[in-house]
Amino acid sequence: MPLASLLDAPATRSIAELRPPEARLLAMFRLWPLGPEAQTLLWSELSHELGAGRARACLSAFETLQAILKRAAWALPEMAEPETPALTPDEDGLCRFVLRALEADREAALEEAIFLVRPEAILPLTLAASRVALPLLCVECRLRLEGARCRPN
Repeated sequence: MPLASLLDAPATRSIAELRPPEARLLAMFRLWPLGPEAQTLLWSELSHELGAGRARACLSAFETLQAILKRAAWALPEMAEPETPALTPDEDGLCRFVLRALEADREAALEEAIFLVRPEAILPLTLAASRVALPLLCVECRLRLEGARCRPN
């Protein structure tokens, strides 16, 4: 059974419907397992957008998130190929969970984590998710601010 069905999530979205942090996270989930070339590409993009220190922290948290999922998930999430335009239900659920872990909906994130991992991994998973999402959300905020400054009054 897909994780998203356990989370009572609406129908999955397409990549075009994702917020920028979710789209970046999805790219990380899909590309990271492909090996060193894909990981180098992700590093290059993240370090350009975030700076080397924040990119390193983001990828470190992402690796922690991946390790927790591998070690403690009830079922490993199903990931689509990188070029697939639609999200799998598991990808959609993970993207929603990670942003909820960071934004004002931490209680909902903890409730969703119950369906993702065994009880002893709920808090570490939620913490790792928020550590991944924060730098990605900062990029989105910075781009919004830059866009607002560039608009004529």
